[in-house]
Amino acid sequence: MKFRSLFLSAFCLVTMGALFTACEEDDEEEMDNEGPVELPGGDAENGMGRTPRAFILNEGIYGMNNANVSFYNPATGEVIANIYARQNNGRSLGDTGQDMIAYESNIYVVLNGSSYICRLDTTGVEQARYTFTEEQGQPRYVVADDGKVYVTLYSGNVARLDAKTLAFEKMVAVGNNPEQLVEEDDKLYVINSGWGYDNRLSIIDLNSFAEAEHVEIMTNPQRIIEVDDHIFIQGYGAAYPEPYTYPVQLYDRETKTVTTIGKGTHMAAYGDKLYVAYCSTADWVNYTTTFYTYDTRTGQKSEASFLKDAPAEVVCGNVYMLEVNPENGDIYVGITHYAAGEGDIYRFAADGTFLSSFESGGQGPNNMVFF
Repeated sequence: MKFRSLFLSAFCLVTMGALFTACEEDDEEEMDNEGPVELPGGDAENGMGRTPRAFILNEGIYGMNNANVSFYNPATGEVIANIYARQNNGRSLGDTGQDMIAYESNIYVVLNGSSYICRLDTTGVEQARYTFTEEQGQPRYVVADDGKVYVTLYSGNVARLDAKTLAFEKMVAVGNNPEQLVEEDDKLYVINSGWGYDNRLSIIDLNSFAEAEHVEIMTNPQRIIEVDDHIFIQGYGAAYPEPYTYPVQLYDRETKTVTTIGKGTHMAAYGDKLYVAYCSTADWVNYTTTFYTYDTRTGQKSEASFLKDAPAEVVCGNVYMLEVNPENGDIYVGITHYAAGEGDIYRFAADGTFLSSFESGGQGPNNMVFF
């Protein structure tokens, strides 16, 4: 669950309590199952090379056990909602889908509320799982490198697991409430939110995977991304109830300093470009989103939106996801309606031309991976 969303999700659950009832069953509950489905072949030719596949992580509503993974076919626009349940004998994915990555023909999904990480194949079938103990802490975000996966834990640690078996190997202490992390040049860069009260970037040498180094950055960081050997950090810039400033900072690995380049709430990367969306609201009901890019080659920020003809639902919606297909540069913007209904995803070509929109197959789409 995103930090900013804690209040919003609780608000939605209270105001819509008459319509939605929290799921009392555990994460192993069997759901209505229509049976497994055969997905388009990964090696079949469709005029664009191999048939593309994409998977959407729908976060769900905290405590309602309704996170899911949906399938999307970029070639046809087909969406199969909750493909995880279809491919896994009707099993529920669990509570609060936090993060999802693609690594070596595998999908890794982190369930924050259910406190586990699982490995899926490219049809959505689960291959392995590791459940974190209460002492290890609830998992948040994941990154993979050289046969290992690294997971941030709210206990203030980063865990290392075997990427194939998901066997737990070791933990290293970082800051308070670590969030996203990236790998660059055999180092892990981990941001620590401290639930609003930490302001450190933790750096771990993967060769030793021992003690972490700490560098001061913004207060309450939330996201980190690597773009063409450059590291960018986004966060709230303050602890609640202070006004959030939503800075986006460029981190210099040589000087270990940061430079603020603008405001933002979501980031994505394609080639040497950083894509930023800044979704703002004064009342948590009405939203305004602006979009801009930062060129890592020139060090220049372009205030012009990278979306040429964005529908009003994108500009005025609650943007919850910004992703770019690394194969062709297509841009995907996810809009959440929280407990009011399924999220919507808007697809744009690499040049910003609006292509299509579709329902995400669940509540709170926050991540996509592409094959």
